[in-house]
Amino acid sequence: MSKVILFGTGRGADVAYRFLARDSEHRVCGFALDRAYIERETFHDLPVVAFEELEQHFPPDEYKLLILLGYQRMNSLRAEKYLAAKQRSYSFISYVNSAFYRADDLNVGENCFILDNQSISLDVKIGNNVVMWSSNHIGDLSVIEDHAWLASHVTVAADVVIKPYCFLGIGATVGNKLTLGEATFVGANALVASDTGEKSVCLVGSEKVEVDSARSCGS
Repeated sequence: MSKVILFGTGRGADVAYRFLARDSEHRVCGFALDRAYIERETFHDLPVVAFEELEQHFPPDEYKLLILLGYQRMNSLRAEKYLAAKQRSYSFISYVNSAFYRADDLNVGENCFILDNQSISLDVKIGNNVVMWSSNHIGDLSVIEDHAWLASHVTVAADVVIKPYCFLGIGATVGNKLTLGEATFVGANALVASDTGEKSVCLVGSEKVEVDSARSCGS
């Protein structure tokens, strides 16, 4: 069991607190938030402290962190807070919901948040700071690299590489043996049928969508 501090007092922190309280051995001891955004002294009857002064209240040799922020700026906001805390010598827990099928022991990094009803096949690797909402399928030999976000009901076939900062929307499908370039955005219900370049966008009904001069997704 670890003593854990959650980042934020919004929806992400609320969801993390409730799942950790009901489905883990970890004990949440407080919340941290950037000083400029603090509007309350407590959350879930636990103290809220300034992230800038976190060591004074919850030193890194006694407490671990879980930073569950959303996918703002293609996950870069969550990545920035995670990396900033890491530089301050904090370590992190990962939460993996107990209610999902796994074919083998899960290879998962730190500061991950993986919800219920996943189907994760053999030899899958999940990096650091990855969020997977409910009911996704990840095929064997696939790799999800750091700072990615998978919404619900995403299907990733076998031998797929999802590069850092990718976002996959609800119901997205990725075909076999493909690589999604860094910060690829896959919209809800979209099918990715070929490799994508950095900052690609794939949307339902769109052909060769391009943003920031990036290569588009296959259709």
